[in-house]
Amino acid sequence: MPLPLEGFRILDLSIWQQGTYATAMLADMGADVIKIESHANPDPGRGLQQGGPRNAYFNTLNRGKRSILIDMKNPAGMEVFWRLVKTADVFHNNMRGGVMERLGVTFETIQEHNPNCIYSSATGWGHLGPERHKGAMDLLAQARGGFMSVTGEGEDGPPTPAGFPQADHVGAMVSGYSIVLALLARERHGIAQEVNTSLYGSQMLIQSYNITGAMWSGNLIGRRTHDQRPPTWNHFKAGDGKWFMVGFLPADKWWPQFCDVLGSEELKKDPYRTGAQRLERLADVTAKMDAIFATKTRDEWIALFHAQDLLVQPVMDYLEIGKDPQAWANDYIVEVPDENGKKWPMVGSPVHLSKTPAQITKQAPEFGQHTEEVLLESGFTWEEVEAYRAKGAFGAAS
Repeated sequence: MPLPLEGFRILDLSIWQQGTYATAMLADMGADVIKIESHANPDPGRGLQQGGPRNAYFNTLNRGKRSILIDMKNPAGMEVFWRLVKTADVFHNNMRGGVMERLGVTFETIQEHNPNCIYSSATGWGHLGPERHKGAMDLLAQARGGFMSVTGEGEDGPPTPAGFPQADHVGAMVSGYSIVLALLARERHGIAQEVNTSLYGSQMLIQSYNITGAMWSGNLIGRRTHDQRPPTWNHFKAGDGKWFMVGFLPADKWWPQFCDVLGSEELKKDPYRTGAQRLERLADVTAKMDAIFATKTRDEWIALFHAQDLLVQPVMDYLEIGKDPQAWANDYIVEVPDENGKKWPMVGSPVHLSKTPAQITKQAPEFGQHTEEVLLESGFTWEEVEAYRAKGAFGAAS
């Protein structure tokens, strides 16, 4: 059965992570994603050596795509580009504001060549406003977007970013979602449109009620320390040095059972019996719980809590996740072959469609691997390809 996005072609002029993962998710669902690079401007992600013997960064963000070379600063290269636009459903980029305008590639010029082609742009700070042309990176969006203001241990400690490129990845999900919405609108209403998303807006999205609440009340949550968090919504260190997370609501409903697992009659009674009482004594309650949790290993505590169906989970590292049978059972981790057929574990799609599930059949393409293939199937002849090559349309290695 065809995949949900099979038959849609996306020209992808994106680099690093926000733009590239947006289209990787669409490739998982069958879209023909054609990654555009050049010798002068390859995706910098190709040069990162992360993930052992292979570049996990680039392969994760560009899996399932095809790669072509076009020198978009060469008139012949632009001729090739505009001919490909005629075959495309979406043109996607995550360039800094103003870059595409200087190349002459805008929604209006895309429409001149293909009125059915959607124009997608994932920027740093949004396509409007006085700072629309400013550059952005993941950490900058986490900072300005408020995420760092509430992350870290206490107000005396420094604002802390996530331990991974959270802003880039959230921005990618929002961008991919927006592209699919635009395709749906085109299919149902016959309109192609410009799609704009940003790192900044995506950071605000994932904190929407927090930011809204602050504006409505005038109050800030800030960063809390371990002993400033409710005991039923907190992380704890076990006797083996490993951590686990307690997270259950409503707190009072499950507190007696929780105390039974702890073996603490003291915490079950006044002055710790209710959530309101515990909030008045957070440091005291947390210290008592810390002492109890130091008596067993993390996995021993998890087993005891799960036996009572209480909401407690381990803080797992990435290698533990890679061995988690729950992740493998849901295809959250899948095996994807490389160019030699060797299979590598890779995070899969979290979206499960019962009849048209995602498929990750290949890792990232080699640089320019599909240039001739894509051009020939797009109506170019071999003679035209060679003529454009002679004019420098595909650039030249330095």
